[in-house]
Amino acid sequence: MKRVFINANGYAMDKAESRFEAAAVEDGIISCVGSNEEVLACAGEAEVIDLAGKTLLPGFNDSHLHLLSYGYSLEVADLNDCKSLEELKRRVKKYIEDNDIQKGQWVEGRGWDQNQFDTKEMPTRLDLDEEFADYYVVLTRTCAQISVVTTNVLQLAGIYENPVQIEGGMILTDENNTANGILTGLATEIVYKIIPKLGVDRIKKCILSACNKYITSGMTSTQTDDFELLRAGNFEEILQAYEELDRDGLLPMRVNLMLHLATLEELEAFIKLGYKTGDGSPFFRIGPFKTITDGSLGGRTAALREPYSDNPAGMADNIGEMYISREELEALTRMAFDHGLQLVSDGIGDRAMRTVLDAFIKIIEDHPDEDLRFGIDHCQITTEGIIEDFARYGIIGGLELIFLASDIAIVRDRVGEHRAAMSYNWKKFKDLSVVIAAGSDSPVEEYSPLHGIYAAVSRCTYDKQPEGGYHPEQKLSVSDALHAFTTGPAYATFEEDKKGTIEEGKYADFVVLDRDLYAIDPLSIMDTEVLMTVVGGEIVYQK
Repeated sequence: MKRVFINANGYAMDKAESRFEAAAVEDGIISCVGSNEEVLACAGEAEVIDLAGKTLLPGFNDSHLHLLSYGYSLEVADLNDCKSLEELKRRVKKYIEDNDIQKGQWVEGRGWDQNQFDTKEMPTRLDLDEEFADYYVVLTRTCAQISVVTTNVLQLAGIYENPVQIEGGMILTDENNTANGILTGLATEIVYKIIPKLGVDRIKKCILSACNKYITSGMTSTQTDDFELLRAGNFEEILQAYEELDRDGLLPMRVNLMLHLATLEELEAFIKLGYKTGDGSPFFRIGPFKTITDGSLGGRTAALREPYSDNPAGMADNIGEMYISREELEALTRMAFDHGLQLVSDGIGDRAMRTVLDAFIKIIEDHPDEDLRFGIDHCQITTEGIIEDFARYGIIGGLELIFLASDIAIVRDRVGEHRAAMSYNWKKFKDLSVVIAAGSDSPVEEYSPLHGIYAAVSRCTYDKQPEGGYHPEQKLSVSDALHAFTTGPAYATFEEDKKGTIEEGKYADFVVLDRDLYAIDPLSIMDTEVLMTVVGGEIVYQK
């Protein structure tokens, strides 16, 4: 089918930063770009869509989110923006009532953040037991790195009294060495592994629920880390769900699946299936091997070189948590690379990033003539020498630009002024010619790329503070922020010849906005509306 989009305020986002009025699409591919007259003449008989001067851009591409986790979060209690423990309890209680959950059943929730509570204190099992002792309750923090559970969950998991601590996480205890209900890092997996699994059909439902939300934001492609959702099932079931959706033509956006396989045994099992990065179809592809190295700044579990500046009493030496040892990281990444998998890793704290950089650099130096495109996501506490090594070794900066809007309120307290001044330094990545592939980490943060663009160009909180922006010298331009959500992610997945710009021969993936981001006050970017999302020439969302 042929389709022509005319009267567009078009930005091609190509190397020449071309402008255009119209684009023609045939069989999902862009066939012509130019003026209205040129495109109508070359398109011949076609359906014509008049954009009436609205802004047309390449479809947004989120380089790091958790599609399945977001889809599943839509089914559990929504605890985002709770302002107190009491509000958290009210929401969980309402969720139980609305879903007719019976005593003795599991109750899950996600999104709480103690930094937004009036007391600033994390809930414990005793807080939950007051109302929910008859249910098996698991409530996950917004960062997904910390959970709080009821006493009966601890007992069922065998970690209630005198729990045995594990590497890469903590089972917090009271003065009697009884678990207080708070689990961090890998300790959360002890509980996730005993929750009843979703199964393939429900996984597919969650995937589609998330996709149908994401496309409303102009998102047409993503890299997603879904194997991490132990709650769902094993990686074979998640892979099967995606392959069935792809086979049946049901995916409304393009997905590159990151491969978080936490042990050598899991990685070996995946390798036996014969997949390599890039395998797949235009809508579903095998992505990079993914490692998760540390926790979150908000939970004081991001791995730092020096202690947190605001550690609570009794934890003065806390430097966060590494979820994987240097030796394990090197063994996993080497095995994955040797079997045809690209590499990407999370790294929030400077200690975590340094550990990943060292592992990556060893492989890069062994393969000096290869185009590897390794990446590190988050990249928040970038102290001395870190960004320079990204540039020196061609490592992609997978920046969750939106995190700044949330973290402005805590970053100075967490790491002090010296480290804060070197953190969230997005402009420095650009100035050193590091390729930026932006992501949201949804459902940890709001998924809309427009929110990430707002945070990058304003460096303000959602209520537009501080005036002039936080460390304004690190603001990205609108163009750089848009490239971070278009050409950057396409480069990261070796797909720059297929997506990221509006040029002949590429996928017809577009977003139509109600205003021109280049022409408006950066503080109003969050008010921009997505009018249309087009994937492969098909209108998958229209306001």
